[in-house]
Amino acid sequence: MKRFLATVVFCLLASGAFAGSTSALQFSIRFYDKTFYTTNPDLPITLQVSLRNTGTVPVWFSMPNQPVFQLVFHVMAADRTGLYLANSQKFNENRYNNQPIFFRNITIQPGEEFAYLVNLRDFVDLNKSGVYTVQAEFHPSLLPEYQSYSQQTQPTADATPGGPSEDILTSNVLTLAVRPTLPDSALATYQENMDTERQEILRREDKSPDNVVRYLLEARQANNEARFFLYLSLEDLYKRSPLYRRTFLGASAEERSRILKDFKHDLWRRETALSKVPSAFAILSTSYTDTEATVTARLKFDAGDYFEIREYTYALHKRNGYWEIYDYQVRNEGTERKGSL
Repeated sequence: MKRFLATVVFCLLASGAFAGSTSALQFSIRFYDKTFYTTNPDLPITLQVSLRNTGTVPVWFSMPNQPVFQLVFHVMAADRTGLYLANSQKFNENRYNNQPIFFRNITIQPGEEFAYLVNLRDFVDLNKSGVYTVQAEFHPSLLPEYQSYSQQTQPTADATPGGPSEDILTSNVLTLAVRPTLPDSALATYQENMDTERQEILRREDKSPDNVVRYLLEARQANNEARFFLYLSLEDLYKRSPLYRRTFLGASAEERSRILKDFKHDLWRRETALSKVPSAFAILSTSYTDTEATVTARLKFDAGDYFEIREYTYALHKRNGYWEIYDYQVRNEGTERKGSL
């Protein structure tokens, strides 16, 4: 196979060599904006690549302007059988075309982290749905076929002895679920109900009223937005205010959708009474009929040297076979010093 050797142009800096061994670097990857991923090639799969210096001296290395000369992704079926997925067309274009490669020197101080973003689709062809594992390799001295170019950068007189490291850094393993391409309207619905931690679509289950409230509070403690809203009736909660109710009922279908979307965003971001994060909670009582339920819980909120204690009474109704929260009331019960019995 014909190999194209790139024309390498170095941007040399005064401190252009390695200081500490790159073996002190902790290499990791994570989903930057974990969401609902599909086979649509126009929707990026953004990963954050992180390098943390766990050593006691600065670490310097040269970084090319094209990550494909230093970064490799191994993606394969989650059952770990078969071959790695093929390189994407963009990967081949960036890596094998005759083009200049520019370098910059990166210095990571002890305890500091250097991170940047990449699109996994720039490396791997993900045109089929399925569940995959993703692992990366970081080559501080570039990939083997390009190391001779980067090593032309010579250490300065005051650099720490040791020279370039040949260590290859291996990342953690991510699980990636890629689903068939969906229409935009369906994609938005799936994204709202996506548990980004588990990469699965959330569906309501036949939970009792007290377990619905427990699920809500645990989701808020875990900062899991999709789970928090799963058993909430946003429309009923919005219409608690007579003014908002009149506005909502007089709005068009499109306007109602926008109103509820904004209400949901504000409810989560502003940490109102319903969405305030509790440090601890206890379910006190539950009463219900076939269609209506009331659950009372005591919540504690961190307030520095003490806890604020509030009693919440949640009103639930049964819709389409599932309990959902449509109203609530809050009563302040004073404070409690931390550490008190």
